Amino acid sequence: MRLLAAEILKIRRRWATYVLESLLLGLMLLVFVLVGIGPRPSGVFGSPFAFPQVYGVVNQFVFGLGSLLAVAFAGAIGGADFTWGVLRVVVARGESRARYILTKAAAIGLFVCGGVVIAFVAGILLTYLLGAMQGSDAGNPITGQSGRDLTRSLALGLPVILERAAIGFAVAVVLRSQIAGIVAGIVLQIGEGIVSLIIIAVTFASRFDPTNPEAAPNLGPIGPEWFQYLPFSIGESVLAEAPQVTQGASDFVLNPVPLTTALIVTFAYLAAALALSALRVERAEITS
Repeated sequence: MRLLAAEILKIRRRWATYVLESLLLGLMLLVFVLVGIGPRPSGVFGSPFAFPQVYGVVNQFVFGLGSLLAVAFAGAIGGADFTWGVLRVVVARGESRARYILTKAAAIGLFVCGGVVIAFVAGILLTYLLGAMQGSDAGNPITGQSGRDLTRSLALGLPVILERAAIGFAVAVVLRSQIAGIVAGIVLQIGEGIVSLIIIAVTFASRFDPTNPEAAPNLGPIGPEWFQYLPFSIGESVLAEAPQVTQGASDFVLNPVPLTTALIVTFAYLAAALALSALRVERAEITS
């Protein structure tokens, strides 16, 4: 507990802790205010910025953009010890290397979870603000379907954002670089997206018979495919079961990985990232 408390205190003093969370909250505020000053939405399905539908919007911010910010945060904090030589001091004090790095990961995880909770509270408050601006009833955020959607969003979203943060942390620790950890999430998200687009395009192109152009091709969804089990993509299968604003385009061409399987793989990536971090620190050569 002493080591965990020390790590929490260190993270509290880092500017990244506040800058990244402020960036997320600022973008949420901007979008909600722009919607609030715009025309009042109408239709049979109601406003997506009222409870419980608004949780789909909040999920896009928190577990979409928030995932990239969590990776950057974990990479910045995880790689800082190598930049500042903190690990040498820890070893000199006789602390267990693995215990130290896993405690740091736990502290980062606590801050990530705290940031998610703060963002959801902000989303609830902004929904009421938007309702007041448009003179509409925002609804109740915790009763009935709203409460179930809130619980499901947190239960499914937290493992995903923690897994992605752990990957950024592991990259920073293994490569001893804050920058590497920060860019890991961007590279993985873009790279996995490109891979999936290429494979989907090739798969659907192969369904057209050039010798019989009048034959109707099979345009049904494919998968689950192997690339859906990649670190960022597997999280999308988990988040697909959480409240969403609209069905994504990929849902029409890809069958999602079953939720239970997706959660198991997500936790496996999380555990592997932490184990790799601990192994790297144990085998690291500490020089003065």
